[in-house]
Amino acid sequence: MKKIVKFLAITTAVIGVSLASRVSASAKTTYQYSYTCDNGGVPYFTRTAKVSNGGVLWNTKHTKKIGNMKDYPYSRWLVKKVYTKKRNSKVVGYYYYVKNQNNKKQGLVWSGYLNKALAQTPNQFKSDAKYLNYIQKVDSQRLTRAILKLFPNTQVSVKLSSLTANGYIGKTPGYTKVVNLGKLPSSSGTIATSLWDTSAQPVKSRVEKFERQLSEAGYSSSIRSKMTSGRLGIYIADDVNLSTSTRRGLPTKTDGEGRTTVYTIVYGIPTRD
Repeated sequence: MKKIVKFLAITTAVIGVSLASRVSASAKTTYQYSYTCDNGGVPYFTRTAKVSNGGVLWNTKHTKKIGNMKDYPYSRWLVKKVYTKKRNSKVVGYYYYVKNQNNKKQGLVWSGYLNKALAQTPNQFKSDAKYLNYIQKVDSQRLTRAILKLFPNTQVSVKLSSLTANGYIGKTPGYTKVVNLGKLPSSSGTIATSLWDTSAQPVKSRVEKFERQLSEAGYSSSIRSKMTSGRLGIYIADDVNLSTSTRRGLPTKTDGEGRTTVYTIVYGIPTRD
């Protein structure tokens, strides 16, 4: 009787191992190239909260870890290619082949670790408060936030921002003495040109140069702190996509063609609010 029980136990164990092997073999996961994004790629930002405890960057075969997204919490990336993750031939996720801004880090990363870099135009907002809330919260507005700190006592006007969003000052009903700060000359060229030449690069050094140029043009920190009676019109799309022309989530093949760059900063005195 003992021998029979032992034989049955061994037989059961063998069957269990066999079934486990078959399940393991059938649950095959692959990472397959799908398509390349046009115009050099589509801009995304690290989804910082998601990568705080991880976020592996892989080689293109997804066999070797080559980095970790938590080491790049505020980085901008260009999604160059899209890969499909499949299990048992069914799509279960997407991965992006990405490069960061200076091309020093690149690899394959899960799509959930990134947010598409999207900007909205001022005329999409109904009030100063809603426009300012957007500026304060959205990844694509980091440069805008840094610039606004140079004008600590000046209120942002969504109306003035909308009227001058194309970078030119035409008719500005409700405002007078409008100055296009981006067109002010300095020893190193106009401000907007300098921003354009450093498009999508890290914010800190760009804003430091911006501040130097403002001072050279007669807008020192002491002058700017007294600019309380006027309003700022500001619209910055720092090599991003517009939310009106591209969907959230996965990039389409042609999303890279819709990348937009705009730097408009003006100051005007309201004739009425």
